[in-house]
Order: sequence, then C-alpha cells, then structure tokens
Amino acid sequence: MGEAETTAATLDVEIGGLGGEVTLADLFPSPWVESHCEAASISEFLEESGFAVADQDSFESIPTHELDRYVDANTEFDDWQAMLSAGVERYVLEQGATGEAAADAADEVEAAEEGDSADAETEDSLEAGV
Repeated sequence: MGEAETTAATLDVEIGGLGGEVTLADLFPSPWVESHCEAASISEFLEESGFAVADQDSFESIPTHELDRYVDANTEFDDWQAMLSAGVERYVLEQGATGEAAADAADEVEAAEEGDSADAETEDSLEAGV
C-alpha cells in the first residue's frame, strides 16, 4: 500500500447525524469508485488529482472550485458535493440505517441508477396513498 493510499484511507470526513466519523475509504470503497470514477480506488483518485493530500487539513485546503473541476472531469458527478453525497448515501444504506429517511434515500438511489426518477416518484406516491 503506497503512501497516498494509506493517507487517503485515514482521512476522516465528518458525517452529521451519524454519530461519528468515517474515512473516505469507508465512503468510497474500490468497487464503487471503479464504477463511478476514472480510478480504481479513492486513494488512486486523489493521487492522480495532483493535489498534495497528506492529511485531513491538506485535503480540506484544496480549493473547492479546483476539486469540483477535477471531479467533473474524472467522474460521473458534477462536483465534489454531489460525489460526497452519493458516497454518504451509499454508506448509510450499507450500514442498514432504518426509518423513513433511509427508505427515501434508497428510493432516490434506485431511481438514479435506473435513470427514471419520474417513475420512482409515481411509485412513492402510490405507496403513500396519494
């Protein structure tokens, strides 16, 4: 495991409401990265970015517009916030979160994967009796 991979795996991202911190590697496991990005892992993704990422502070010091541009050019996402949101959603669902919010998140993920959000909204309305 190279230095960049070790560093990326230990970077923490605070996830509000989840009661703790998770690593970028937790949010973005290699199979997920491979299917959504032009990299095999989050470590490789960051290493290929050219940004000097040595720790949490250096990651957070990356100018947002530059990170957004890199994400837009090398992933299926428009910006870092969209990529991070997708990673958080996947993580929450994988952790077996319960309740209506998790069910709604699962519906949104499924709809996005199918590329047909209109049908998902109709289905949700039917299930809710609306």
